[in-house]
Amino acid sequence: MKSALIIDDDITSRNLFGDMLRKVSFIVEEAEDGWDGIKMAKKNSYDVILLDLKMPGLDGEQVLNILNKLSRQQPTLIVSGFLTKDKIMKLSKIGARGFLAKPIEESKFYNAVYQLCPFDIPD
Repeated sequence: MKSALIIDDDITSRNLFGDMLRKVSFIVEEAEDGWDGIKMAKKNSYDVILLDLKMPGLDGEQVLNILNKLSRQQPTLIVSGFLTKDKIMKLSKIGARGFLAKPIEESKFYNAVYQLCPFDIPD
């Protein structure tokens, strides 16, 4: 079974992404801020991490920098309403492996996750 960590301060987004991932048999853990997300990523290895950019405290870019300093690389998908070409280039250089703009279309969501972490598609 695949596992995912969702790091997003917005509970609606966490619930939406979590529900969609559970539909395709992911085990999902959630963090409501960057610090919690980092603690969880240090303890567990995930097949994919979904990371919001705009969060209080540590923002997504800071979280990504810290995650990439951890010993194991975990594929990170940036999910944000604030993506620009410059931001995408910068985040790619520091380790982001995929990008998805909010609001999310379900098919684009599954496609983006599948690119980083292929999963069995239910019948």
